[in-house]
Amino acid sequence: MMLRRLAPWLILFELLRAGRAHWDTLDPTDRRQAADIMRRSHGDPRRLTAGDRSELTALARRMRLGRLVLSLGGAAIVGRRRHRRQR
Repeated sequence: MMLRRLAPWLILFELLRAGRAHWDTLDPTDRRQAADIMRRSHGDPRRLTAGDRSELTALARRMRLGRLVLSLGGAAIVGRRRHRRQR
């Protein structure tokens, strides 16, 4: 019973861990620049300028988001299988 309540948190932890690992692949200046852009736009994509969009796109390429998606997808699939087995 306890494991059933814990499973979603374990999945979330795995997703955050994978995201952090990919975030850490960026240089500190790139991380600072991405954080600055997100702060200025308040996380709203409609508030991004064309220059900010292109800069975030370049940062995403350097961060290898394709690999991040694969990592996150694997964690979600494993969690979903665990959840199905417990029912």
